[in-house]
Amino acid sequence: MQTPTLSPTPTEIKPIKIGVLSDQSSALRDYALMLENGFALGLDYATDGKNSMNGRALQVIVKDSAGKNDVGAQAARDLIEKEQVDILIAPPTASVALAVSDLARQAKKVVIHTTASPEVTGKQFNPYAFRASRATTQDALAMAIALTRTGRSFTQIALDNPIGQAAAAAFYGAIKARGGRFVINDTPDKAGTTFIPAQVRDFPPYFQVIVNPPLPEYKVDVVIVSWAGTGFVSLYGQMQQAGVFKAATVAALIPDNQSLKSGFGSAIGLVGVTNYHYTLPQNKVNDWLVEKHKQKFNTPPDLYTETGFTAAQMAVAALKAANGDTSADTLIPALEKLSFDGVKGNYTVRASDHILLQPLYFVKIANTNSADFKFLTPMFEIKSDESAPPCALEGEYKNRCTAK
Repeated sequence: MQTPTLSPTPTEIKPIKIGVLSDQSSALRDYALMLENGFALGLDYATDGKNSMNGRALQVIVKDSAGKNDVGAQAARDLIEKEQVDILIAPPTASVALAVSDLARQAKKVVIHTTASPEVTGKQFNPYAFRASRATTQDALAMAIALTRTGRSFTQIALDNPIGQAAAAAFYGAIKARGGRFVINDTPDKAGTTFIPAQVRDFPPYFQVIVNPPLPEYKVDVVIVSWAGTGFVSLYGQMQQAGVFKAATVAALIPDNQSLKSGFGSAIGLVGVTNYHYTLPQNKVNDWLVEKHKQKFNTPPDLYTETGFTAAQMAVAALKAANGDTSADTLIPALEKLSFDGVKGNYTVRASDHILLQPLYFVKIANTNSADFKFLTPMFEIKSDESAPPCALEGEYKNRCTAK
């Protein structure tokens, strides 16, 4: 009697799982949607529409971090322990990103950050943490490069809160390093800045040194505004009425399209640095993103769409370089060698601290009523090496800054 031949049971091919933490129910909900949409399109682009790698599907699992440390940390634990994701994408909220970064380190999982906070690739660095976003230190250096080409004498106006104080300090240090002069409060603790309390609604008294300088040496070329919070619409309106925009160049970081449309009608002529606007990069990758985003969402991509797209490109490029191996021991060296062409041109991971070197843009607000969000006039591009910040690692990782 012939023994029957048993066919082997097919082994299920496990997907590669990517866990995305998104600030869906936080104040950054709009950014969360941009990131999620950008990430989905980035996976589509990087895998030629297959959404697979070496025969394994790429499964994206999105969880809401709510912009809260405890919620985000629990969501990250669920992704790591229950979903057993291979790679994490952390949210823009800085405090949540730091909590997620530490959990990824403990679990030995690569995490790609979308926060602009410099801490995750600075003082709170760990080898598992990379960034797809630019850091605020890159913003400050790019602003310093652009504004010291515009003028030599500066003053700052900032909201008197931790965010305003940190931004003013960053701009102060970067501009002083390039030979800029601050006309008042020119000390590191005051950062050349007039700090305005949050409760103030009558702003013109704070503008007097700008519109009526008491002596020639107080003449200001550039006014930098750092204002994270309510009141900026009124601030810019009163700056226009008081003649600040006529007396000097007014500069600030350029926000997303909806913020420009709703809040910057009185800031026409303001200049500043932006991470991304869909009209700025001139390359095939951005053309693809703009076309597909308009097809799918009936609107052009926005500020953080690029960051999500870039995070997806990084994840796929690292997996390709690692031949689909999802272990951190393989992905980390792959990411540290990563250089690729993306939405803004060439991006390069700096191996020492995992900063992502990338172009930034200096622009002027031309209008806020364009039907297709064509609000900005390009001035020039700041190259990725120009805005590369110093390595800022501390403690056990400090020697990475000087390692060859």
